[in-house]
Formats: sequence, structure tokens, C-alpha cells
Amino acid sequence: MSKVMKKNLLLLFNCVNYIELKHTIRIMKITTVLTLIAIFQLSATSLHSQNAKVSISRNNLPLKEFINEIERQTDYLFMYSEKEIDLQEQIQVNAKNKPVSQVLEEAFDNSPIKYNFNEGYISLRKAEKGSINQDKRKISGTVKDATGTPVIGANIVVKGTTIGNVTDIDGRFSLEIPQNATLTISYIGYLTQEIAVGNRSDLSIQLKEDSETLDEVVVIGYGTTSAKKMVSAVTAVKGEKLQDLPFPNVASTLQGRASGVIVQNQGGEPGSEPKISIRGGGDPLYVIDGIITTDWEFKTLNSEDIESISILKDAASLAVYGSRAADGIVLVKTKEGRKGKRSIVYSFNAQYSQPTVLPKKLDSYTYADVQNQAAISDGYGEYHQFSKEEMDAIRNQSDPYLYPNTDWYSLGLNNFAPEYRHSLSMTGNQKDINYYLSLGLFDQGSLYTSDALNYSRYNLRSNVNTTFDEIGLKVSLNINAAMEKKKYPSFAANSIWDHLNAKSPLDLAYNEDGTLSTVSDNPLMEMDERSGYDKNDGMYLNTQFVADWALPWVKGLSLGTMLYYRVNSSHLKKLSARAPQYGKDGTLLDVTKPSLKEEAYFGESYQFELSAAFLRTFADVHSIDAKFVFTAAENTGHNFWASRRDYLSTTVDQLFAGSSTTMQNAGNSEEGGRMGLVGRLKYDYANRYYIEGSFRYDGSDNFAPGHRWGFFPSVALGWDITEEPFFKSWNRGKIDLLKLRGSYGQMGTESGVNKFGYLSTYNMVENSICIGGNLLSGFNEGELTSPELLSWYTRNSLNYGIDVAFFNYRLKGSADYFYYVTKGGLVSPADRYTTPLGTKLPQIKSKNEHRREGFELSMRWNDNIGSDFHYEVGTNMTYYNNLYVVKQEEALSTLMNPYKRSTHQTDYYDVILIDNGLYQSPEQVLGVPRRLSSSETKLGDIVYQDLNGDGKIDAEDQIRYGMPTAPHFTYGVDFAFSYKGFSLSGLFYGTGKRNMEFGYNTKKDESIHVKNEYQLDYWREDNRDAIFPRKSLSSSVNGGNNQEKSSFWVKNASFLRLKNLSLAYDFKYKLLKNANWLSMCKVNVTGANLFTISGVSDYFDPETTSTNGGYPVQRVYSVGVTVGF
Repeated sequence: MSKVMKKNLLLLFNCVNYIELKHTIRIMKITTVLTLIAIFQLSATSLHSQNAKVSISRNNLPLKEFINEIERQTDYLFMYSEKEIDLQEQIQVNAKNKPVSQVLEEAFDNSPIKYNFNEGYISLRKAEKGSINQDKRKISGTVKDATGTPVIGANIVVKGTTIGNVTDIDGRFSLEIPQNATLTISYIGYLTQEIAVGNRSDLSIQLKEDSETLDEVVVIGYGTTSAKKMVSAVTAVKGEKLQDLPFPNVASTLQGRASGVIVQNQGGEPGSEPKISIRGGGDPLYVIDGIITTDWEFKTLNSEDIESISILKDAASLAVYGSRAADGIVLVKTKEGRKGKRSIVYSFNAQYSQPTVLPKKLDSYTYADVQNQAAISDGYGEYHQFSKEEMDAIRNQSDPYLYPNTDWYSLGLNNFAPEYRHSLSMTGNQKDINYYLSLGLFDQGSLYTSDALNYSRYNLRSNVNTTFDEIGLKVSLNINAAMEKKKYPSFAANSIWDHLNAKSPLDLAYNEDGTLSTVSDNPLMEMDERSGYDKNDGMYLNTQFVADWALPWVKGLSLGTMLYYRVNSSHLKKLSARAPQYGKDGTLLDVTKPSLKEEAYFGESYQFELSAAFLRTFADVHSIDAKFVFTAAENTGHNFWASRRDYLSTTVDQLFAGSSTTMQNAGNSEEGGRMGLVGRLKYDYANRYYIEGSFRYDGSDNFAPGHRWGFFPSVALGWDITEEPFFKSWNRGKIDLLKLRGSYGQMGTESGVNKFGYLSTYNMVENSICIGGNLLSGFNEGELTSPELLSWYTRNSLNYGIDVAFFNYRLKGSADYFYYVTKGGLVSPADRYTTPLGTKLPQIKSKNEHRREGFELSMRWNDNIGSDFHYEVGTNMTYYNNLYVVKQEEALSTLMNPYKRSTHQTDYYDVILIDNGLYQSPEQVLGVPRRLSSSETKLGDIVYQDLNGDGKIDAEDQIRYGMPTAPHFTYGVDFAFSYKGFSLSGLFYGTGKRNMEFGYNTKKDESIHVKNEYQLDYWREDNRDAIFPRKSLSSSVNGGNNQEKSSFWVKNASFLRLKNLSLAYDFKYKLLKNANWLSMCKVNVTGANLFTISGVSDYFDPETTSTNGGYPVQRVYSVGVTVGF
């Protein structure tokens, strides 16, 4: 290649890199500038003073508008009771640049309304007749909620007077009161209390929840609802429950906390992400603040930013998301700014993790003795593998470089892997602007002694909103960004761990001169930073604008719009190399030269929504809630990669440094679009009878024109029996809630549908055609699909549920039964003829029918003992199973075998042989059926059952066995206690029967694979009750008899685990209670995966993804501090 061409190619690729880097830097600059502007603008504070000036001039001004105007022009917040103050009362105001105190005095002159200043608050009360002219004295006190948390902004008023105050950020208050005074304490969502002060000077007051006003608000698709009125299957998890947990991502924190949610860990490797399913379905849809997004964005959320997570499970809650909602939805609401004093919270956690299970390895002498014992079992002499002299040398370590005793764990692993988490947030309001700003940092190291494996994540969020009360308009601008940086070895982390487990103690790690030895699959070489790296950096930036306008001339009617823009990019760079390895004579091991590959991706997404909503109650009993939404979205993406090989050195890890004769590159672009119309109508009569209908008319570009639109409807009914007059007359407070509900609907799924799969495609094949002795490039035809057949799977959903509450809502619970039927999809025809171009025949529409049913239950008890001790205990459980009614692609031979077929069968682990223990006597060896290839059966081999009775063991004796590894029955028990600043909380999580299989390192016959102490329990004459079969020098004992897939190697991996336990103390409670500049100073000690009860814990962790030794699940210890200002 000419120098000019080289230069042009280099310039082209550098330009691509420069453009991507420039674009990323521009995005980061814009994000930083916007955040700094918001912080500096909103951080500006003004002194609260009664001389703050306002300008208001209007006759017949409603009191509500008067209050809003003062709040808008000053930093004051008003506190009042709507039951006492008539907000529609009209007043006369004529003030131009007058102090607030003067304006209030003039406005309320000759009015029963009295006001009182307290720092940044103005409290309003209506004075009663008469006055108290008695000697006064000063009292103080603290107001807490049912959990013992200080209540900010509670109203404290001396009954019958205008004397009052508002609690501060610590829940404290002080008043000058007359003798024999009675205090009235009120706060939204709690029962108003009256307390006679008597001779007390310091009071401790605990508010009691008002079950009627404190109805939990649950976020659902395209809106919210109250828990009392909800007739669909939705589980809500409060964000505060997920904070301070020592897990690397939000998904892990959900495990065991919500019924219907099944979270499976994917190992403990830094940056690994768990798998989530809802009621046993596939990957759910993720929605964050109303935006449909990816699982990656959900799993990179900062848990401190989460207000709540709602799990949508049935058709009534899912239909509004149409074609992508069949497997459930994880819906996240992030925190937003609210009126109130500015609050700054900083938290830091230092975490240290280690494997939950780390098998004890054999020393070299024991390992060598196993080889000699195996030789004896095979009929050889006592010292067949290692002579007596060699055994003595191994025992005495007289020549550690010829007969080493290598502890691979100590060489390759640290005692702990470090993790650090920082979070800083600020929330409050400035004038009419409410804001929530946050920054987050998470850094996760690995157990490896090198720095080749690391994961870092950075989060930024700015949620700002303001309300124009005069016209009923609320506007929000939300900006959030995240960046994650993954640094892996060029060798897979799981492979490195596998090799650490598989290495023999007699394998030499380092030569005498300290260089790496030439042992194959040397994990120390693989984790060495000279062996290259695999870096994966990704980022996204989201901007969302939302406006909701309550039309002032039509009561209950509002219009809304949402605009959303997302940009994301990723950069992958992998340098494949090997650290130098030397023989004992100093000879350098000859290896393949290094190679480098880089890949860049840039994507953009847009979403637009228009909505209309109507919410109104007629005649106090007929409530109507309707909403209609038009939504459209599109996305684009561009990908480019290039690579070179044969690098002379890894010092210059850039593409130009590789051989130009090996360079490769490729690129592609993609685009997509969607459109939908959403509708929902809810009606309830007297909070007693509920009916709800919803639909989505969905269009997707994944399908051919004429087949792109689908209609997905649902209906739900509910009956709150406790609101019935006949029940109230009988109940008399025994039962607080008894609600029956049911839903039915149809959803769609595009699972398994390729984008533009309805189009004929051709693939370029380079140098595959030989014409005239020359290799030429050509095309082959892609797999064909008929456009008329390519469409959504349809899934019908049925759900029955009941909600209950007893003992003044201290005990609450829900139970649900669910049933799903999925029909359709595409399968390949049974006759595999080919087209002239060598392509298989088009797929055909199947008659497949798959059913899934189950139940879930949740209960929670929440109570207090005295005024200082609060406790709550909750439990939830989920069970499901699957059944194929029709599985068209199943082979006829399998279908005819009732022991093997999937059709009309529930889930199972696998189709395998059933064992009957180990051969224990010669008579047994001769008397039971064997595999035809097992002609050398000996004592200690595995016995198999001849289930079909034909006198031999073969594939016809295999049957369905066990339960899948993915748990079908899960449960969780969480608890929390608090007492005088101390708090203790935890979670137990467990599963029902699930099966896992020993990995190949344990199953192999050859004695050289006995590396762990638990493997010493193999069959010998002196160990007939062994766990494992006999060992041999052969790699395939008795025709591979003992390595057959059978029930012998499949174990019940159900478990009960203490998932997390946390102890915290808030020094603000007593030691720092007088530090008014502090709102909290909490220190916590937390552990995760602290202990496990399981039948497999001696061998591997029941939540591991690989029983062959993949990167292990971690036990975590965490120390943290949270400080609020």
C-alpha cells in the first residue's frame, strides 16, 4: 500500500475518532454548564425577613392567589389547615413595594385570620372568640411520625389562640404559652391531636397516620393512582428502602423486596448486571419518568435519585404500553424538587467484598497422593505416578521449582475487593422554582492482585420544575447523564477465575528468577496488565421537557406535552496480548503478536407526546378519570470498527502502529420509529365500585406495511366491600380494607422478531467465489420470511386479586392469581428443502400455545411500642410454572415419548438419566443393566436405572427431571426496627426447589482434576459412602459412564440467604441535637450475603452463574456515613 493511501486511511480514522471525541466533549461541556448554572442560580439565598417587600394590587383577590403571590415574590412558605382557612375568601390588597408584615396586617385587618412569622414560614390560623390574659411560660418539644422520624413543618398552635409555631428540620419547636394551655398539633396525612401541656416543659409528640388522607400514591403508566383505588396488579417499592444497600446497581436491590419480581445474579464480576423477570416472563420493559428506555440505563441509575419503583404485572397496568409490555414493566419515578428549605445531603460508603464460597485447595503432597491412589485403583503399583523419593521431595519442598506447592489463590487474589460510593444531592426551592440536583460516583475493584479489572460509574441529575398557579401550568425540565467505564483483562474474567481453580499445586507459577512460567492457561499471565486490556466506555445524556396545563375554564380538564431527546455513545478498545513467559532455561515462549480493535457507536433518540386528561367527581360519588395520549418516537444509530494485528510492541496502543497488511474495518447504521395512541378511562362510584378500561393502538416499523399496527385492550373491575353500608354496620372497625379486583386484557410482544425481518436480505461474502483462478467476493441470500406472517405474538392475561388491611392499617396484605396464554410466532418448516441460492425455506406461522400461571402474596405489619420504638416486618412470595399446550417445532419422536416431550408438560431441569447410587459389590456389577459402551464397569462407578425395562441403559431411559435453575418459587422477609436514633434493618431471601449441576472440573474421571478438598470424598475401598465416583488415571472411565448427564450430578440448589443486614445510628438524635445546621449525621454498618443455608454451599454458591468456577458471588461489608445540612 502506498504511503499516500496509508496517510489517508490514518487521517480518516483519526477524523472519526476526533469527531466522536469532540461530540462527547461537547455533550459533557453542555451538561456541566447547565448543571453549574442551575446550582449557582438556585444556591443564591436571601435572608428571611419580615421586611421583604412585595407588590400586590387587586380587589376581590382570593386568599389562595394572595398566598401564592407572596410565596412567588419571597422565600416564605405558608402553613395552614384547609379545614380552618377558607382559601376562596376574597380580600382587598393595594401594596406597592411594601414589607410583607405590613401587607399581611392590612390584608387581614378586621379579619378572624391571624398570622405568625417563624423563620422562613408564615402560619395562618383563625382566631377563636375570647382571649387569654394569663402568665406565660416557655415550652419546647419534638414531633415525630410513626417511624420515629422528625416531622418538618408540623403546625403547633395553642388552642383558642393565634399563638403557634412550625417544627424545624429536626422536628423541634418552642412556644410561649399561657398556663393550663392545650396544644393542637396538625400535619398533612396525620390525625390532628390535642395535648394538654400541664406542668411539662419538654414534650415528645408522635403523630398517628390518618388512613383516609394518607393513601399511598402509586406511579403507574401515564399517571398515578391511589393504592385504595387501584384495581390492577402493581407492586410499589419506595426509594428509601433501596438506599444505603451495598449492591453495585439498582436491579440487585430489588431482590426479595417485591412480589412477582425475580432477580437472578450473574456472578460478582465488577460491572456485571443481574437478570430481572416479572412473574417468570422474559426481559421486562423499563420506563423512567415516563420514558421507555433500556435495561442499561435502569441498572446505571443512582439509587439515591429514586423516589419509587412500580412493578406493573397485569394487562390492566400494561396495556397502555402495548406491543412491548407483555413481560411486565419496571417503572421508575425519580426525585423532584419540592417547596421547602434547601437541603443538602452527602453520603459515602466504603465497601469490601470477598467470595461467599471459596473452596479450600489441595496442597501438592495431597494432590500427588490422589494420583498414586488412582493408579492403585487402576491396578498399578503403590508409587506408580510419583515415586517415594518424589513424594518425600514434595512433602519437604526440597526443590520448590521442580516440585512446587503453588497456592494459586494467594498469588492471584487479594483478601478483599474494594468498592467506594459517593452521592451528593441538593433539593429545595428558590422563588417559584423547585429543584433536585445530584451527583454520584461508584468505583468497584476486583479480587485480582493486578489492576486489570475495574468498573466505574458517574451519575448527574437535574430535575427542575415550576408552577404558574395563576393559569394552572406546571413546567418541568429534567436533565440526567451517566457514564460508565469498564476495564477488563483481554482474557475473560470468568476464564481467569476458571484457570485459578483448575491449576494444579504442582504447576509452577513463577520461575526462580521471578519471571512467569510457561504453564498453560497461566492465570497470573492472563491478569497481568502486560497482557493487554478490554475497555468499554459508555455514556448517555437525556433531556426531558414536560408541561401540564390545568385549563382554568374547564374544571378537571388538563392538557400536557412531553419532549425528550437522548444521545448515547460507546467506545470499545481491546488490546490482545500476552505477558512474556519463560521456560526454566530462560527461553521466551513464542506467542502470537498483539492485536488491537476499536469500535465506536453513536445513537440518538427522540420522543414526543401530547395528552389530554380529565379528572372530576360529580355529586360526591361519581368519579371519572380519563386520559388520552398520542406518542411518537424515533431513533438512529451509527457504528464503526477497525482493527490491526501483528504489533511489534504494546507500548503504542494505537491503530496506526499495527501492520497495515492486517487492517480491517466495517460500519453500519440503523434507524427505527414507533407511533401509538393510548387511552384509559376509570370510573368509581363512592369509592366502592371500580371499572377501568385501557388500550394502546401501537405501530412498529419492525413489520411490513399493512401489518404494523396492533390493538391491545384491557379491562379491570374492583369492589371495596368495606365501603358498603351493610359491611360498615357489621364491621365496626374490625377490617379496614377488603377489596376484590380482577383484570383481563391482551398484550403484544416482539420477542425474537428481527428488525426489518420482512425484507429480503443479502450478505456479502468476501473471497468466496473462484473464477479463472481468482477469488472474488459475492453475495448469498439471507433467511426468508413472509411479510404477511411476521407479526406480534399475542398474550392474553387474566388476574384476580384481593387487598386487605386490619388493625387500623397496621397489617396490610395482597394476594394475586395470574394466568397468561401466549399464541403464535414463527417456526421453521419440518421439511428442510433449500432455495436455488442455498437458503432455507421461509418460516411459517406456528400454532404454538404457551401458558404460564401462578400466585403471589405480600403481607406487612407496621406498629409502634411506646413513643420511641417502631418496627415493621414484611413478607412476599411468588410462584409460577409454565406449560406448552402446543409446541409445533418439537420432533415427532420426542412428542411420542411421554417422558421426554415438552408438550403438555410443566417446566423441568433437563432430560437425563436417573442414577441409583454407586456400584458397591461385584454381584451388582454383573446383575444390573449397563450402557453398551460401559464394558469395564468397576466398583465406584455410577449405576443408572433401566426405566423402560429393555435390559440396557441408553437414551430411551432419559426422562424429564427436576426444576429449572431459574427459581419458580421465591420469597423474601424484610424487617426494620428503630429506637432513639438507632435503626436495624435486614432482608432474608430464598427460593424453592431449583436444580444446578456440578461443573465439568468436578465431573471428570481423571484424578488430576481433584483440586479441592471436597473432591477427596470419592469412592475407595475405605470410603464406600463417598459423594463422588471413583477416580482413575484415565480421562474416560468405563466409556465415559460417570460423565453422563444424570441425576447423580444434579443437586437441589434452593437456598435461604441473609441478603442484607444494616445497623445505623443518627448522632443528630442526641449528641448533635443542638447543631441546628445539621439535619442528620448517620453512620451505618451494612453487610450483604452474610450467610446462606443451602445443600450446595460446600461446593459453590447457589446464585453463581457457573459451577465451573466463574467469577464468584460476593459477600460485602460496608461502612457509610450520611450527613444532611
